[in-house]
Amino acid sequence: MKKIGILFVKSTASARVRRACESENRGKDIFAEFVKIDKVIQGEPCGYDVVIDRISQDVPFYRAWLKNAALTGTRL
Repeated sequence: MKKIGILFVKSTASARVRRACESENRGKDIFAEFVKIDKVIQGEPCGYDVVIDRISQDVPFYRAWLKNAALTGTRL
């Protein structure tokens, strides 16, 4: 199963994105969700096959997290 992560600030658009994720997940081998960051270990995969980034231009930590994700095989 492919896992897609959506990285952005939860705002009024979050309900719209959540509905899109739920409707896309029905009966397919693709699962979409908001990115969940528990801890970051350099060189360890983040668990997502694809990450859609909408916030890293404002938060430096997310840029570093995305660089690690890209180096471990995640498509951005």
